[in-house]
Amino acid sequence: MKPYALFYGAYNLEMGGVIDFKQSYHTEKEAFEVATQVAKNDIFTSWVQIFDKKTDTAKIYSVVDGKLKERKDKTCPAGLFETAQHQAC
Repeated sequence: MKPYALFYGAYNLEMGGVIDFKQSYHTEKEAFEVATQVAKNDIFTSWVQIFDKKTDTAKIYSVVDGKLKERKDKTCPAGLFETAQHQAC
């Protein structure tokens, strides 16, 4: 099993959901390296999420000037995204 799922897109994750899933990776480092390349090369991507299936948590990044900037206030248990309770993070 590859526990780190990579999602990214141009719109908010809730708008696309599973269609924004790109691929899974064995390590968070692998997922982050791919996410970094996406941020550099895809001008239409505005956010990236790396979801850890084992811990049910996600790290969310904004793409700013071709670089990833972690959204500290948006690193939440994944279940909170399903209920749209971002303020509870």
